[in-house]
Amino acid sequence: MNTIKKALKKNRSLKSTSMLAFIVSFLIPSFLLILLLFVCYIQITIKAQEKEYKNTLNILSSHLVNHINANSGLSLTYLFDPEISSMFFYLNKKDYTEDLITYTRLSQNYTATLNNRMTLIGNSITGIGFIPSKSNSDTLFYLKKYNTLLINEDYEYMDSDWYKQLQRNNQAALFVPSNTASAANTISLIRTVKNIDKRQVVGYEILDISLDFIFESLKDISMSQYSGIFLESPKQELLFSTNEALTPVLSSLLGSDNGIKQPERGYDLYSYRDKNFGFTFYYLSSRYDLYRNLRFATGLVLLFYFGMVVMAAFIFGRTSRSLSSSISPVLDTMDKYHAGDSHIQCDISQCSISEIETIAVNLNEMIEKINTHIDNEYKFQMEQKIAEYQTLQSEINPHFLHNTLNILIALNRLGDRKGLEQSIISLSRLYRYTCEHNFNSTIQHEFNFIKDYLYLQKTRFDERLDFQIFIEPGLEDFEIPKFLVQPLIENAIVHGLEPSDRNELIQLSAFTTKSRNGEDFTVITVINSGLPYIENKSYKRVGLKNIEERLTIFSPNSFFIIRGGIDKPTKCTIMIPKPHTEKGK
Repeated sequence: MNTIKKALKKNRSLKSTSMLAFIVSFLIPSFLLILLLFVCYIQITIKAQEKEYKNTLNILSSHLVNHINANSGLSLTYLFDPEISSMFFYLNKKDYTEDLITYTRLSQNYTATLNNRMTLIGNSITGIGFIPSKSNSDTLFYLKKYNTLLINEDYEYMDSDWYKQLQRNNQAALFVPSNTASAANTISLIRTVKNIDKRQVVGYEILDISLDFIFESLKDISMSQYSGIFLESPKQELLFSTNEALTPVLSSLLGSDNGIKQPERGYDLYSYRDKNFGFTFYYLSSRYDLYRNLRFATGLVLLFYFGMVVMAAFIFGRTSRSLSSSISPVLDTMDKYHAGDSHIQCDISQCSISEIETIAVNLNEMIEKINTHIDNEYKFQMEQKIAEYQTLQSEINPHFLHNTLNILIALNRLGDRKGLEQSIISLSRLYRYTCEHNFNSTIQHEFNFIKDYLYLQKTRFDERLDFQIFIEPGLEDFEIPKFLVQPLIENAIVHGLEPSDRNELIQLSAFTTKSRNGEDFTVITVINSGLPYIENKSYKRVGLKNIEERLTIFSPNSFFIIRGGIDKPTKCTIMIPKPHTEKGK
């Protein structure tokens, strides 16, 4: 044992040295290298993401410019379309209520023409409005797409910001947030309508343009709920937003030089300004999106790193295992033999060292000798128990035959020839069962034997004795020791019925039950209502002690319990585990 302990100490020392070398030479350097490469990858990813965001803003700006250029042409159709120009000039010349017939005719042609043109352009135009500069001043004539012409007579346009801006910009067209369209994400293109010949201002045309095309452009872009795209006018008015909840965040970022941070979440802001129209696109990106994109890469890096660590650990550990592999089979064999595997043999082919191979050979020989000694001892014990079993069985038979002959003598004295004949038949069956030279029987055979025995006893005691026998279906062939129940029945009569003058009922039952740990048991109970014999000091002389010993030989895990007392029926219970009996069959 001292040699083994020293070997184990050396083995632990070798493992410690190998582990230290593995950590210093590989684990720490590889971790630092992977960490450096991962940081570089994050920086490259951030730059690529920044480039992607700016390209997205550039594309959206180009789409917006194209839509504005395509739709702004509709605001100039009055120059060559008489239906539209006639309506504009009429509304600016006189009050539309003075000649409703003319107004109705012009408005119908005007509405039909504009609806046709808005249909040809597509879904980007949601409505067109016109405000005369002279007559019908402060009145907005607004045509929503596919609807009738609406009139707002309280539209004080001269107080609006867009009118003042038009005056400052020398009547140049401008974009403002729409206050005429009911739909969200709409901007208004406001243009001055002039008489080309006289160069006079006729009124102001408002063209509402939908920005829903931006959502169409963003369908293929993955954007979380923490990010958003915004559009601002040249006057820094918010025209469009994909996430209105982030508007305060955008305002805070635009109002400070440093970035703003929400609780546990930061943001990055990217912008693109169109030089021709002056509007600005903003991309507000949450760093959560960056972390989400890096999550998969982080998983791959960790998987690669752990795979590399496992491979390196395998290589480093192989050297240590090769040194201890010779002694391990010997130690494992000892542990398994100690745990109960008596047929274990040490694999000598795994012992590469000759001295340890010699130990393994001697260990195998020692295990074989011990097993041989155990087998011989077991056979001796079994033969001894069989002899004891036969002795116990022979002790039961004479006592039983003596009581049976007493019954026949009683019948003969009574002169009951028919009862005597039936009793002799029952006795012949009893004797045939007794002469069968086998150690075990079944519940059915044993209970039939008891039935014949009780019949003979009832012939003797007449109405003083009654009995009931029950076998649960399926237990008829369950194997039990022969003459296991008979001593209990005999004791019930000898100690419960004979000493008293009262009647007695004997109940014999066989059924199954489960223990608390779920093990199946076959239970045999004998209940008699006669005098109790638990306190009788001589009760074990009548076979009860033999029952305990026979149960121990037949099934060591069986139970034999007696319960009862004064004015209480005596109940004898035998419990035999079913698996043991099934294996014995």
